[in-house]
Amino acid sequence: MYIQPLFAISEISELQQVMHDYPLATLIAEGAGEVEINLLPLLLMKAGSLGRLKGHVSKSHHLFSKGHSIKTVTAIFQSPNAYISPRWYINGQRSGRNAPSWNYMAVQAQGRIRFIDDALWMREHLDALTHSQEALREEAWSPTQADPEFLGAVAARLIGFEVDIENLSGKRFLSQQRTAADRDSLIQHLAQDRGPGAAAVSRLIKP
Repeated sequence: MYIQPLFAISEISELQQVMHDYPLATLIAEGAGEVEINLLPLLLMKAGSLGRLKGHVSKSHHLFSKGHSIKTVTAIFQSPNAYISPRWYINGQRSGRNAPSWNYMAVQAQGRIRFIDDALWMREHLDALTHSQEALREEAWSPTQADPEFLGAVAARLIGFEVDIENLSGKRFLSQQRTAADRDSLIQHLAQDRGPGAAAVSRLIKP
């Protein structure tokens, strides 16, 4: 990922927060001259200095069947994103020195993958993944509400995997290079924009 110094996320805690908040990652696996790309929910756990990612796929999934040839995986986590109209900038309107842009945050994590075929591991992983998404709901759903036999059958068809993160980097492209007046204007316009990610991005920009 190309990251200019101004837009780099340097704090490990902030990188991990992005991964926690937006767990559906693009997982890129390379091996034997092939590339396997999938969207998968990944759970970040504390381990080492950078953390550990846990996930799962079906045992018939290409990621698992090609697992013996995979050396390194890259997981890309991305926040909501939004188009930025030049009309929203306060400064530079008279000169016309404005151009369309895009605002977003993205984190890239790399490490080696290892697969885990263990029923207890899988149950604990699915419980933790579910809890991480249900925790803030007023009426949270729990796996204990599902039929145990059904859950057991589902888990039996899955294979788990872990990735100990070896390299971690991130980019915060949220108009830091603009003036405070411009950023305040962007926040107001994005909050009212009809774009699918606009309101969420408005809450990410720091005035």
